[in-house]
Amino acid sequence: MISPFTKRCEEEDVKLTVDAANVLTSMATQTTLRYALNLIACGKVVARKRKVEQVDVEDLRRAYSYFMDEKRSVQWLKEQQGSLIFEEVGEAVDDLMDST
Repeated sequence: MISPFTKRCEEEDVKLTVDAANVLTSMATQTTLRYALNLIACGKVVARKRKVEQVDVEDLRRAYSYFMDEKRSVQWLKEQQGSLIFEEVGEAVDDLMDST
């Protein structure tokens, strides 16, 4: 059976090191398969910037730091609660609506 990572790498012309493939497998179990699959293309961009042919663990680590998975996104939003600009705009609109 072809792994989803193998198929995606073929489609996007990406070469992964064995360690990088293992990291993606681990990420897929901790986050989502979709998130792990999307890191392949991001890892390719990072590897290209380093002028190497294969995506390695370090490339995936950097891509992971650029893009959040769902759990980290929710955690970040909880931490930022009350300090985001759209919340201030929403409060201003609510105040305007209450005064009319």
